[in-house]
This record gives sequence, C-alpha cells and structure tokens, in this order.
Amino acid sequence: MKRLGFKLSIVAVAMAAISCGNKTTSEFPGYDKVEEGLYVKYVSQNKEGRKVAVGDVLTMSMTYGTEDSSLFDTGLNGQPVQLRADSGKYEGDILTAFMNMKMGDSAAIIVNADSFFIKTAGMPASPDFIDSAAMLYFTVGLTSVQSMEEVQAEADAKAADAEANEMVILNKYLADNNITTEPTESGLIFISKKKGTGKQAVAGAKVKVNYEGMFLDGKYFDTSLEEAAKANGIYNPQRPYGPFEFDLGVGQVIKGWDEGIAMMKEGGKARLIIPSSIAYGAQPRPGDPFSTLIFEVELIEVMD
Repeated sequence: MKRLGFKLSIVAVAMAAISCGNKTTSEFPGYDKVEEGLYVKYVSQNKEGRKVAVGDVLTMSMTYGTEDSSLFDTGLNGQPVQLRADSGKYEGDILTAFMNMKMGDSAAIIVNADSFFIKTAGMPASPDFIDSAAMLYFTVGLTSVQSMEEVQAEADAKAADAEANEMVILNKYLADNNITTEPTESGLIFISKKKGTGKQAVAGAKVKVNYEGMFLDGKYFDTSLEEAAKANGIYNPQRPYGPFEFDLGVGQVIKGWDEGIAMMKEGGKARLIIPSSIAYGAQPRPGDPFSTLIFEVELIEVMD
C-alpha cells in the first residue's frame, strides 16, 4: 500500500475528550479549531454509531494532501487505512480528532504537515517537497470501529475458514490444470521441469537458487529474477536481484523448500506446489493464512 508512512499502530494513553463548544475559526472558515494546529469540520455524524474509545482499531477511507496537490487516496489504491485509536500525544495531533467520532461519521481535518509526518507518522522528516509551514488537508470516513478482541476474533474466523477451504481450493487447482503428480508424505507436489546433471543437493550444503513465487491464481508475490519482477508488477528497485543462497535442510527456509530442493541436482528446474502446512501455516506471509504457494525453482549451484 503506497502511503507516506501513515499505517499507525500507537499504544493507547489516557483519553482526552474534545470540547463540543469550539467556535468556527476565521483562519479556516467552516472549520472548528479543536486546539492549536488542529481544525475539524464534521461533514456527517451518525448519532447511532459506535463511539471511538482509546485502543479501538479504526478502519477508514482517507484522502490527504496540501492545498493544491493530492498525496494519498484510499479510493485509488483500494486499501483502507487502519490505525489504533489514541487521544493524541501532542497539541494538534490528528488522532485527537478521531476520538470525537462514531462509526459512520465523516470529517474534514486540517493539521500542520511537519507535526503529522514527524510526530504522528514517526518519519524522521517531512518529505522534501513539503514546506515545513504547510498544512495538510484530510477527508476521512470512519467505516469500522472494533476492539482488539473483535479484530482478533475476526482474524481467527477468517483463518479457520481459510484452513478448512485450503485443500478444496488446491484440489480444484490440480484438477483444472490436469496435475496428477502424487504428493509426498508431507503434502509437497514436486513436478520436475528439467533434470539436473550436476551435484545432488543434500542437507547441510549451501545452495544457490533462482525462484519465482506465486499463489494458485497465478499472482506473483516474490522472485529472484529482475525481469520476472518487472513483468509481473512487483519490481522493487531497492532490493538486489539474483540467485538466493541458503544452507539446505537446517530450517533457513520453509519446509517445502528444504524438501523440494533436496530432490534436485545442479541445473535442474522444478515446480514446487507447497501447502501451508509446510509453508507459512496460519501466518499471513505472503498472502492470507493457510495459503498454498507455488514456486518455480532452478538449482544453480550446490557449493561445498
């Protein structure tokens, strides 16, 4: 998700209520001055909505930018902002504005750019193109207010569904793609693409591997190949590309890799279809919990 460092997870502190008696400021007509450096205009208010409490997890649509340029819009990237509700740690903290909201409310908020980027978002400095005296203009729509317990229960339910459906989805993928290779005892499906003629990979050896990682729907999540990263929209100019080196069979990689690479010789290529039980299990990395992963791998070298 592209944003300027605003996915916050802030430890809750003592709640500070916002006064409802603020007067409209002449500096920003139509806005109430909540405190120095914080101006709010509540566009719509849901009287029956659940009120925000310190520690709640808030989900919201959001746009923000300077007076003449847009910097961020959840409508464009398709990902809502989630943050932990806090009463605000300094005068003018945007988090203070959320404490007077209820689920279903929307608001326009103005805050100092430096204060937001440095104090709230925790960046070392504001972006170079932002003047230190500039104000940021936010629009937010509060779509969900949940306690941490509710968030965890929701995550647990989603994980349980994913676990129950993983094999159904995998079996459909295998049938749709006419894959009849029998899995190993662990569940790994090893499909040889090219027989290697070099040294056998064995536990304890250092190996060098090129790989392309994807989900069952074909969407890429990682690769060691720069060309593949660019072709599949996951290129990251800040990471190095090239063969990945690791010690085989000692737990430096997921179990499916340790098992699959050990079935290969130098120069070999294979497809590894790895169920979550020998991948990342309940962890959402990559993808959702209980995700089956596919890796196209090439064993470049087995080193002594």
